[in-house]
Amino acid sequence: MAKSIAMNSFYNFTLKFFRLIVPVIVSSYVVRTLDQQLYAEFQSASTWLDFALIFGVFGVTAYGIREGARVRDSKERASKLFSSLFSLNLVTNSIVLIAYSAIVFFSLESMSRTIFLVLGFKVFANIFLVEWLNEAMENYRFITIKTIIVRLIYTVLIFAFIREPDDVVNYCVVVVLTDLLNNLISFFYIKKRIPLSFRSIEIMPHMVPLISMLIISNVNMLYTQLDKMLLDQTAGSLSVAIYKIPQDITNMISNLLSSVVMVAVPRLAYYHGNDQEQSYRELLDRSYHSFMLVVFPACMGFACLAQEVMHIYTNSTAYDAAIPVLIIFAVRTIESSVYAVCANQVFFVYNQERYLVRMLLICGILNAVLNGLLIAFGVFTPVTAILTTLAAEIVLMVILFRFIQKKLEIPFRFFTVANVRYMLLSVAFIPITLVVRLFRLEELLGSMLWGSVASAAIIIPVCMGLYFGVLLLCKDQTMWLLTRKALRMLHISIQK
Repeated sequence: MAKSIAMNSFYNFTLKFFRLIVPVIVSSYVVRTLDQQLYAEFQSASTWLDFALIFGVFGVTAYGIREGARVRDSKERASKLFSSLFSLNLVTNSIVLIAYSAIVFFSLESMSRTIFLVLGFKVFANIFLVEWLNEAMENYRFITIKTIIVRLIYTVLIFAFIREPDDVVNYCVVVVLTDLLNNLISFFYIKKRIPLSFRSIEIMPHMVPLISMLIISNVNMLYTQLDKMLLDQTAGSLSVAIYKIPQDITNMISNLLSSVVMVAVPRLAYYHGNDQEQSYRELLDRSYHSFMLVVFPACMGFACLAQEVMHIYTNSTAYDAAIPVLIIFAVRTIESSVYAVCANQVFFVYNQERYLVRMLLICGILNAVLNGLLIAFGVFTPVTAILTTLAAEIVLMVILFRFIQKKLEIPFRFFTVANVRYMLLSVAFIPITLVVRLFRLEELLGSMLWGSVASAAIIIPVCMGLYFGVLLLCKDQTMWLLTRKALRMLHISIQK
């Protein structure tokens, strides 16, 4: 295997930074600029569009990465897979686009209709979403460079065209155009290297696993997606924004950190597909503990700094109701990060999607029932909505861990010695945060924004120094491994 996992992780981490963090930073400017109600309408439209995109994607992304990794050594087989899945994606997205446009056109009025229709062109852009093949081929250098360029263009367009409180349609147009540009560049790049031919397509052999992936996507709708849809219908679009802003912020953490998870999936699929089980388990263990080493401090850090994060993000108290939601989302990110490892590195690699679907469905129904009870008792809010989702997902993780250990006979656990160490060290962030807040920097500096920035600037390095310093002193195996790799990569870069 010519391509280094470490270098792929570096490229993928950089990719996630520009794909996720830059939009979140830009979104902070958008939140401050746009009228609160118009921004809430945008979030409401995004919620329903995400639901439509589930059917447009039709499970191709996750399935394509796994299958692409298995055939990447054969240009002919890779071309056949590419052509087949692209053809299917063309049909599914076209059907979804027509249905979505018709429903919006005949059921909504005025500004809401315009926002929904403009955002609907993301479904058209989705036709050219072939990043799954680039990831399967481990073309992370190309993906990273391309994403950096597109995100910089996106940033320039945002600051150029979003200047007034009513510029929400301009915002929708920029979002759609940059999505289309990003997908088209990847499409033409991979098309030059892997031929696209409609003569050799095969659809039926892929349908069963793709339907499984589609069901997984739909079942996932019973979690946070269901929360947002119910909030939109029972509490209004503003409650969706209160829920979705913390979700977007914490998704930035989990998706950025999951670069460690996803970059190893093609290699894990290769090892398992070629009966190299010892290599598979060794890589799984290294990847998992490397991931959790950074997940615990990142999530606990965001939970502790929820107040500062929201004040920096919005520069106002208008969204303070989202602070407790952000705290819960940050804690939930620990669970969702472990789920990402289980689903992508174990269940998908072992072709256990059907079992995963059943468990997702059972726990999703549990979440739906709990939401229904909250609505019936009149206590359904963004805070209680995410609490029920977290409870359902904890039940799900207990079931998945038991299956991995008992049925697949893989010694995969949450409470390992290393994970407990990472957890306890992360809890130490709480008293550090409380001590810094005693100085009331927001009042001393006379600015909510700069006071929050100053508090974060003190808390973050102190917590990071404590966390990583103690791990190095304790000679944590994973910490030392990552440190040696980082120094080796830095030495290579200096030599070049």
